[in-house]
This record gives sequence, structure tokens and C-alpha cells, in this order.
Amino acid sequence: MQKKQQRWYDADPVLSRAIALWEQAEEEFQTICAEYVLDKLKDIDFKMSLDEQYNYILRRWYDKNVKVSHAMEYIKQAPEELRHELALDIVEYIEKVESEK
Repeated sequence: MQKKQQRWYDADPVLSRAIALWEQAEEEFQTICAEYVLDKLKDIDFKMSLDEQYNYILRRWYDKNVKVSHAMEYIKQAPEELRHELALDIVEYIEKVESEK
């Protein structure tokens, strides 16, 4: 029996849920979440290089939108505590938007 490879964001159940909700959200809200993540990381002066980011085939759901792709890469590289905090914020935002529909 082959073991299913776990995605980097599945290690944290809250982050996994946030990413699942983000993926299922309308494209407009995916972009808004991405902008939030990028703004939040700018606020704490989090730096990383995106130079290596596009050395692969664009096949993941978040690769279709540059902002979302950048935000996902930043989350991936962020410290664990910050990743968890961002995940909680994403879940809260998407659930709020969905409940207002």
C-alpha cells in the first residue's frame, strides 16, 4: 500500500482547512485573501525571495493567480506561529463572506 504524500500545509489542521476554503472560494475572494496575507507579512517586515518560485509547471490551483501564488509561497516560508495566525484569519474571513451571501 502506497502512502499518500502529505502537502506542506496539511501538517497544521487549521492551515489545511484555511487552504481548502481558500481554494473553494470565488476568484475575487482568493485574491482578497492573498492581498491580506501579503499586506500582513509586509507589516511584520517578513522578507523572502520569489526568484525560484516559477521553476516548475504551473499545475496547482493557486498558480493561476499571481497574487494567490505569491501569498501561498510566503505562507509556506513563514514561521509556524505566523502561518497558523494567517490560517485563522483566512478561515474567519471566508466564513464571514460566505455567511453574508
